[in-house]
Amino acid sequence: MSDPIDWRVEQDRFMRVAYERTAKAAHTAFFKWHRRKRDDAMAEMVGKMWDQWSRLLMRGKDPEPMLWPLIHWAKMWVRYDRKIAGRGRNPDVFDYRARMTRQDLDGQGKVRPSERSARINGWLDWSVDAGADDPAELAAALEAAGLPLEDWAA
Repeated sequence: MSDPIDWRVEQDRFMRVAYERTAKAAHTAFFKWHRRKRDDAMAEMVGKMWDQWSRLLMRGKDPEPMLWPLIHWAKMWVRYDRKIAGRGRNPDVFDYRARMTRQDLDGQGKVRPSERSARINGWLDWSVDAGADDPAELAAALEAAGLPLEDWAA
């Protein structure tokens, strides 16, 4: 980019053009949220709006004609619990990104996996008892019967 961006001028333009509309849209979008989450959500939305605005400027584009879509996507960003500075300290265990397996409780109050393929499921623990399935015995029985292994496998 040949012209460096004057960030003071761009911040003043953001405050003049987008800040009031973003704050009003944030208030409308998060009005029914709990009081302790509402202020953080509104601040996060304004922050995301500035982030989008500045990234468009760095690409050499004018963000003003795209004001309403930018507000919409900033609102969606907050609604779906994204954070500008990364994820929160406490992971949402129901979120697929947490990569956690949900555990159910049985009638005794003990944890049992809800996944059928979990390793601790006893009914999937297939172990061969010593001597029960000896391959040498199978080969000897097939040979005594005159049946080649290829025919038996088919």
